Amino acid sequence: MKLKSKTSQYSSIFIGLTLLLSPLGIVYPNFQNQVLAQNNQVNAITQGSGTFNLRGRRNNLTAASVTLQGDRADVTLFLDNNQTRRFSGTYNQQNAQQFRINLRNSGNADAQGNLLFEYRNNQIIQLNGSGKLDGQNFNIIFRGEISNTGGNNNSGLNIQQNGEGLLNIQSRRAENITFVMVTVDNRKKARVSLGLKNGNIMNFEGRQAQRDAYSIRIQVTNSGMASATGFFNIELGSSNSINNIVGQGTIDGQTFLANFR
Repeated sequence: MKLKSKTSQYSSIFIGLTLLLSPLGIVYPNFQNQVLAQNNQVNAITQGSGTFNLRGRRNNLTAASVTLQGDRADVTLFLDNNQTRRFSGTYNQQNAQQFRINLRNSGNADAQGNLLFEYRNNQIIQLNGSGKLDGQNFNIIFRGEISNTGGNNNSGLNIQQNGEGLLNIQSRRAENITFVMVTVDNRKKARVSLGLKNGNIMNFEGRQAQRDAYSIRIQVTNSGMASATGFFNIELGSSNSINNIVGQGTIDGQTFLANFR
């Protein structure tokens, strides 16, 4: 009886070791999927046209940006009155270029709804959807103006970046800058948009006067309906980012200075 019990015990140990060491018994963690999930980020910004309708009021859109990072989605709509409307929420990926954004809030206001977001090469192809903002119906229709991208000085450029800076216009109180948007199309038409802490946007239009791998110089011709002269020097960083922006000139005869990093 003792020998049989000991043999049975050894057999159990052998079977256990066999299962433990067998390739079928080893479960490998999916490190590749984890890395992809952590590094999954989309940052698309594009000039274009569309409408944002809220409570029966229609606002025209001039640009939009979408950032997807982690499980969070942030959407910014640029209105033609130099205001912005921001939404936040979560998202689900539909395919390689399409996402479904589930809205949760708009600043401190409650928001719900869904947006279909399609992009290519960090540029928005379309952004459409509807929902409720503080109980009021809204809908969004936006189409991006897709510019060609490449490695030469005539290629398009779209960058939006959060940061901090200051805009000082003569006879006005200095304004804090919280984000910038720089766009250049393949005809060298350029725009620098300064997002101010008070929610307004100051747009400067002009042309790309000089560009290399590390910097862009934009010659200013106007600021919305106002006449403007001057320049913006933009120092570029890695991965389509901005290290620093310095601007100087006049708006309707008043001097302005701007810096951002």
